[in-house]
Amino acid sequence: MNRNKQMKLPRSVLERMRAPKGESFNESEPTTAEGYYDRAVSHEESGDRWFSSDLSKAIRFYYRSHVDYLKALKLDPINEDALYNLPRLEYEVYSKYTKEDSVILDDLTNCADVLNDNGKDGLFQDIQGICKHFESSISILQQSGNESLIGYDFYFNIAICYSEYIDILCSNAQNIMEIQLGDELTLSIDRCMQMFLKFFEHIKHIMNSKIGDDSDTIEDIESITNGCIESYRMIATVYESLYSDQLIMFMDGVMGTFVEEVDTIANTLVPIIQNIGLLNTLKISKLNERCSRVLNCDEFLNLWSSHTDLNSNLQKRLMEASSMRSFIDKFEVVSLELPINNKWSILGTMSNQYRSITDIIKREITDIETSKSMESDLLSSKIILMCSIFIERADIELERSLVPITEAISSRTILQNNSKTLLKNALIFSKKSGGIRESIMGKLSRKKRQREAAMRLCLLEGKHQNEWNTIIGEQYWPAELNTIGEIEAYKSYFS
Repeated sequence: MNRNKQMKLPRSVLERMRAPKGESFNESEPTTAEGYYDRAVSHEESGDRWFSSDLSKAIRFYYRSHVDYLKALKLDPINEDALYNLPRLEYEVYSKYTKEDSVILDDLTNCADVLNDNGKDGLFQDIQGICKHFESSISILQQSGNESLIGYDFYFNIAICYSEYIDILCSNAQNIMEIQLGDELTLSIDRCMQMFLKFFEHIKHIMNSKIGDDSDTIEDIESITNGCIESYRMIATVYESLYSDQLIMFMDGVMGTFVEEVDTIANTLVPIIQNIGLLNTLKISKLNERCSRVLNCDEFLNLWSSHTDLNSNLQKRLMEASSMRSFIDKFEVVSLELPINNKWSILGTMSNQYRSITDIIKREITDIETSKSMESDLLSSKIILMCSIFIERADIELERSLVPITEAISSRTILQNNSKTLLKNALIFSKKSGGIRESIMGKLSRKKRQREAAMRLCLLEGKHQNEWNTIIGEQYWPAELNTIGEIEAYKSYFS
């Protein structure tokens, strides 16, 4: 299933990410920095509106917005709003178009100028480039004596960008095996921690300066809670990639003080958070961070099941199953042998966990269909999640069939047939309607899950390449095949 982490911004940040409603579109060419800035905001608002129905039109508006932010900064290099919005827009486009695996850039129409805008100042940046652009904006404000204009949302966004970059760096086993102080990974971790600490410092100062405004206080509490959640996620991302006690001791030296600081803040928040869902997310994120540093299989499984108050929580179950996958992967990516009995045990636990999750989501889908909810993408998101879980369960069953243990050998045919059945279920669900208010992203995501399931099924059923063209599409199956080739259970189909 898609294991990309979701990063929720505080409400105040989201509001700043949206242009003010009712902004009129100005066809005349501006003559001032403020004029270019206002037009950039208007273009971005148009891009946001079109994003749910036309990705090509949306990206063209985002491109115009990006150009105008640059023009505003050319006329006024210390325009703090443009300095904030420029890299923030680049990150939003990265999240919506580059990182999102269901978007095929080649399928966009009339976007040649946009897609070619990938130079050092272009709209399309990799995550490292976006981090550098955020850093450049902060540096300009500091050097011009305007550091006081840097809001806590600015620091939060930089921390989130670094978290994303750290995730990518940690996915490369070579970076972990060769890790040392002063390398790209540890420098990025250090900078990410600094930005989170700046965020906490600024928002706590704001909270202490407010008197008697309960609504603002609640929002600030939610913002700082989100900061803790994202901090724990970043920490877990790093520790999930560490496969030895020596590596964990090294990273404790790098991150130990920061972890203690986040724990202190989180502990003060628990009694005052009014939003139960947010409180549970904080608890689950902290639990995931604790589990990420455990190398012993039994201890790992016991720690996940130790919080009985969260065991029925769907979010916790999904996080736990994903954490189990990371536990297996951290050893296999560096060719270390996880004890066979441990691997069999973890895969069995994952299978049971996802089976119970499947039952929950099926009921939720039925309830949504029965209620005829008009909420955009509510039904679609559940269908997409169900497809992802069917695919993950299929991968697990196939992986279980290949474990060299008596139980697996005697059940190999059954497990492999289970895998095929689960993939067929994913195909069936991917073709369900996402509702009349389903966005274009919902439709594309269902199509993406459909291709993932179909490619796997083609391999398991031994279909030939000319059949892949018909079933998946000649322009799509190479990317799917490349992704599947990295999954351990399918490597025998490529030999």
